[in-house]
Amino acid sequence: MPPSIEEHTGTRIARYRKQRGLLQQGLALRANVSKSLLSKVECGQKPASPGFVAACARALSVSTSDLLGQPYADELRRDRMDELIQPIREGMENWDVRLDWETAPRAVPLIRADVQRALVQRRQAEYTEMARALPGLMDESVHTVHTTSGEEQRQAYTCLAGIFQCTFTLAWKLGCTDLATVALDRLAWTAPRTDEPGWSAMYAVLRAQTTLAYGRYDVGMRVVDGALRDLEGQAARRPAGIEAMRGMLHLRAAVIAGRAKDRDHADARLAEARALAEETGELPDYGVTWGPTNVGVHAVAIASELDEFGRAVELAEDVRIPPGWTRSRAGHHWMDLARAHTWAGHPAAALDCLQRARRVAPQQTRYHPTARETVLALKRRERARSGSLAQYAEWVGI
Repeated sequence: MPPSIEEHTGTRIARYRKQRGLLQQGLALRANVSKSLLSKVECGQKPASPGFVAACARALSVSTSDLLGQPYADELRRDRMDELIQPIREGMENWDVRLDWETAPRAVPLIRADVQRALVQRRQAEYTEMARALPGLMDESVHTVHTTSGEEQRQAYTCLAGIFQCTFTLAWKLGCTDLATVALDRLAWTAPRTDEPGWSAMYAVLRAQTTLAYGRYDVGMRVVDGALRDLEGQAARRPAGIEAMRGMLHLRAAVIAGRAKDRDHADARLAEARALAEETGELPDYGVTWGPTNVGVHAVAIASELDEFGRAVELAEDVRIPPGWTRSRAGHHWMDLARAHTWAGHPAAALDCLQRARRVAPQQTRYHPTARETVLALKRRERARSGSLAQYAEWVGI
C-alpha cells in the first residue's frame, strides 16, 4: 500500500523504524533522543525538528529527504518542474571539458549579466525562469573558460561559480539532494579559480548547510570556522562582499549551534553577526542577503530550532521586513514563524503566516517541508473544519 500523502514526518520515522525491526526504545538509543519525545513525534503530538529528523535519519541509515518525503514527485510533475531539472542534470556532467562548438559563445559581459539575473531569481525564489536558463549558461561558461585567458577567463569562472550556487539552491529546495551534492562539488572546484575569496566562503556556507541534513554539527562548525580563518587578511576585489560572507558564516554557525541545542553558542554567534550587520547595513552580495534584517529572521528561526516557540514569536515582533526585501528569505521567515505559532498554540496566526509565505515566495513555500508539516499539524489540531486551511492544504499537495 503506497504511503498516504497526508503522512507526516513522525509517521515516516515510525514506518522506517519498523522496517529496521526496531522498537521505539531501540531507535531512541541509536539516535540519542528521548523515547518519550520519539513517541510523541511519531503520533504527531510534537514537531519533528530538523535536528531530530537528522538524528533519526542517521540512526535509521536513510536520508533526511526520505523522512521528509522529498522530493515531492507528483507536485514536481504537475508543475512540470521535473522537465526543467533533467537538462540541468545533463548540463552538470560537463564542467571541465572544452566543447566542440562551431560558433563562439557570447562575450563574457553578456553571460555574466544573465548569471547575475539568475542570482537575483535565486534570491527572489523565482525558480522556473532560473532553471530554464541554467543549462545554456553552464555550457557557455564552460566553453569560455577553455577558450579565453587572463581576466576574461577569471570572469568566466566567476560565472560558473554563480551558476553552481543557483543549481545547489534549486536542487536543495526541491529535495534533489544528489544533484545538490554534485553542484557543491563543482563549486568547490570553481571557487579558487575565480580569485575571489568570497566564493570560497560561499562554498563553506553551502557545505555547512549540507552537514545540517546529516546531523554532523561538528563538521559543519569546523567548515565555518576554517572559512572564517581563511578570510582573515585576504585581499579582495569586493571588500564589502567579504564582510557579508563573514556575517553569513557566523549566521550559519548560529544555526548549527541551534540544531545542536547549544543556546549559549547560538546566541554568541548571533551577537557576532549582529555586530557586523550594524557596521555594514543591508548588503546583498555573492548572491546572498546580508544585513540586520537577516540576522533578525535568523534569531527567530534559531529559537524554533531550540524548540523555544514562544520566544520565537516574541523575537518576531521586533522583525520588520523592509519593502522589496529578498523574497526567499522573507518566505523562510514566515514559514518559520508559522511553525512557531502552531506549536505555541496560535493556529489562526500560523495560517496567516503560511498565507504570507505563499504570497511572497509561492514556489519555495509549495515545495518546502516546513510548510507541509505545519499544515498537517494544523489539520490534526483543528476543532472545526476550516475552508482556508483545506484550500491551503490542497495547494501544497496534501
